[in-house]
Amino acid sequence: MKQILSYKKRFSILLLAAGITSATLIVSCEKYLDVPIESQLPSDYTKELTPDEAFQYVSAAYGGMRKWGVSVFPYIGMFEVTSDDADKGSTADDSPTMLELDKFQFDANNDLIASYWNDHYSVISTCNYAITTLKKLKFTDTTARDQMVAEAKFIRAFMFLRMNIAYGGVPVVDTLQTVEGFATVARSTKEQVFAFIEKDLSEAIPFLPEAYSSDQVGRATNWAAKALLARTYMFEEKWPELKLITDEIIGLGPFSLYPNYYRLFRIEGESSFESVFEIQNSSMNQGKYRCEYAFVQGPRNNFAQMQGWGFCVPSQKLVDFFTSRGDNIRKAATVLPRGFRTAEGDSINAGCPNPYYNFKAYTPKKYNTVDYGLDQNIRYIRYAEVLLMNAEAALHAGGDAATPFNEVRKRAGLTELGSPTLQDVWDERRAEFAMEEFRFFDLVRTGQATAELGSLGYINGKNNLFPIPQTQIDLSNGVLLQNPGY
Repeated sequence: MKQILSYKKRFSILLLAAGITSATLIVSCEKYLDVPIESQLPSDYTKELTPDEAFQYVSAAYGGMRKWGVSVFPYIGMFEVTSDDADKGSTADDSPTMLELDKFQFDANNDLIASYWNDHYSVISTCNYAITTLKKLKFTDTTARDQMVAEAKFIRAFMFLRMNIAYGGVPVVDTLQTVEGFATVARSTKEQVFAFIEKDLSEAIPFLPEAYSSDQVGRATNWAAKALLARTYMFEEKWPELKLITDEIIGLGPFSLYPNYYRLFRIEGESSFESVFEIQNSSMNQGKYRCEYAFVQGPRNNFAQMQGWGFCVPSQKLVDFFTSRGDNIRKAATVLPRGFRTAEGDSINAGCPNPYYNFKAYTPKKYNTVDYGLDQNIRYIRYAEVLLMNAEAALHAGGDAATPFNEVRKRAGLTELGSPTLQDVWDERRAEFAMEEFRFFDLVRTGQATAELGSLGYINGKNNLFPIPQTQIDLSNGVLLQNPGY
């Protein structure tokens, strides 16, 4: 069975990475406004394409989701290191810009914040190119074309939701643009960006399948699009809409919780029946399709094939939170102590510089043939999130919050609660998604950030958003306006 699963993953990685070369041609520069966005179709665009040939345009967008700024260092820093659940990690003098995020001392010149902006717009550009091109190409099977356009819209919505959460309103670009043209695009309001995301997802859902064959695992389904729309509603505080769509996913979807919380985050738990959307990573071809999400969080100065950079480590506050709740199952799956020996037989050196590391990013030694953690997928949307969004929506809009809430608690071995409160749901989200890049913006959206992060340097009204990178403001000749406080 393990060999079969390995083959399926390898095949799907090849499938979802097939267009990476073309994506690189579209977006190869570091500064988005310097990117020569394609404005012409290939010379043979009039020919009829097979679905496999056409999918190269969309696979470039999937491949882009492994980018440094989308899924690695800037993302981890902005969404997790800023929270009270994580510390910078590594060594004291390593990565001053990550330390700025940890201490809320960053400004518009922070290179991680700039990289996050650049790489997200890079993927958006790739999506726009795919959508525009696919609509102009001739197809034997227009059904396949419509599905691939829907996949590109899903990825574009995923990128814009991330941008809107991080920066507030951002420029909405949904067509092919010249560099000069993009420079004139002003920021849309946060509400306008949310509306654009809703539109993309609502248009995508009817054309996305409910499932794929096992050799195409990782492609966006209509369930993934509905769950992403649910996450959008949560940030908009559209509680009746959130309740309705999560009711649908729970009632009609094919998902359930993976029974073993620890194994959920191991290789054998990848793309399981809890996974709604998951980035497929691989070390094959000597790391050609690499994503360093787990690598940069691996134990620093550890034994061979079991070490990474040691960034984004569980804080003592998170450890104490787990302990105070008796939340032992999730604590044991989230917090990897130095001096510890894993169930798989891998040792963590007692001399590592940090007391804890992210256990959810742990990859057993036998898989680390190139670098640490390259085979570790990123579980971007799990069914547990759908359940807890449903519970939160029920407490706002009416309905049964206890059933979905307690389904998550039961797997963690905790006592069920008869009438959970909003704080109970928020605490459950904290425990369930610890070190998965949820905590910081959960604190912001629920109004808890000042109380929980004020002692760490958080300033209300400023740090709820990140600054627009100064390089982008300069390149736009002032068209882009900065966020308050920066």
